[in-house]
Amino acid sequence: MTIVLPIQPLFFSATITTEISKFIINIPSDDYNKKTKENALINAKNDAEAITSFLNEYKDSPETLRSYSKEIERLLLWCIHIGHINISSLRRDHILAYQHFLKKPEPKKCWCAPSVARLNKDGTLNTHWRPFVKGLSGNSINKAIKILDSFFNYLVQTNYLAGNPMAVDRRRKRRNNTKPKIIDRYLDLDEINTVLNVLEEYSTKNTIQHFQRVRARYIILLLFYTGLRISEAANHRMGNFLQREGNWFLRITGKGKKIREIPTPDELLMLLSEFRQAVGLSSPQPKFREKTPLIPMQNLKQPISARRIDQILRWAFNLGASQFESTHPHKASKLRAASAHWLRHSYVTYLLNSGVSLKVAQENAGHSDVSTTMHYRHVAQVDRHSATKGLSIEQNK
Repeated sequence: MTIVLPIQPLFFSATITTEISKFIINIPSDDYNKKTKENALINAKNDAEAITSFLNEYKDSPETLRSYSKEIERLLLWCIHIGHINISSLRRDHILAYQHFLKKPEPKKCWCAPSVARLNKDGTLNTHWRPFVKGLSGNSINKAIKILDSFFNYLVQTNYLAGNPMAVDRRRKRRNNTKPKIIDRYLDLDEINTVLNVLEEYSTKNTIQHFQRVRARYIILLLFYTGLRISEAANHRMGNFLQREGNWFLRITGKGKKIREIPTPDELLMLLSEFRQAVGLSSPQPKFREKTPLIPMQNLKQPISARRIDQILRWAFNLGASQFESTHPHKASKLRAASAHWLRHSYVTYLLNSGVSLKVAQENAGHSDVSTTMHYRHVAQVDRHSATKGLSIEQNK
């Protein structure tokens, strides 16, 4: 069975609709990997119900649910497209073929298009929607495979599937865990300051553009001074700022529902005060349990999404890149490649560079393991570079 292109979206949520269930069930396949009902830990009679069970595990984590739904949907669309394949009949060679497909979806015009909404305003399907904007990068493919590995592992552990077709990747990953890792996706201070200066001087024609410019600067500095993940920035409120014995903290519920309190430096408090006054909030400092979103829309009542935060930052980074284009092309290309998460890396980098301990940096960033914090070894590179400058082939006179 081969579906008619363009590819149609399946509209996953935590619970798959009846129409989608019928669509998935009707995929002809051999179900070779499906276990019998004996000892099943989930009440799933078919792939659609098994997917629903898995996604329901993340219904309280909107960003994770969205990310997991997207990757499962892409895999299913590919299965439907190549025909006669469903979740219960995927073999190892299918997984390898799918990984290659993620790198270069073909035919391109049927799978890739600029990012647009799935639905038109009248609720009809947007025929310009596609599952991809372009082929995925190596990092994005690794993320997709990791998500799908978790999905298949769940189905194995709940006795829905007999085996995980991605288990080979997982074993290879464990063998490679000893390889050294250095975080280099962070921004130098002059790069961040250039972006901030461009935004400060950016001409605006109306109040909407003025608000967007002010908010963009605020987002950059908020993430730089706190190291927040963008999902955390999108899901918290001004009332998460707490004052205790004269000191301010930002209380965050992060990955795995873990709570951490990030010490708030004076510079961030000044920035916060400036932003609140600029957008018309009633007080320079957050009120106790204030409901205003940490990063609000212009109405100051609704938060912007994590995806929108990333879009705003990429726009700002591109403005900054234009300032480096003729004099520092390396910095320009670096800024064009940067994303919101680079500011989180920058936070840990300069936190360690300022002399704080690994333990403090770990707790502030919300790393579950200090070994993750230790990946930021590049903070020592400047000192090593200075120490090495004395090396010379010339004889001392």
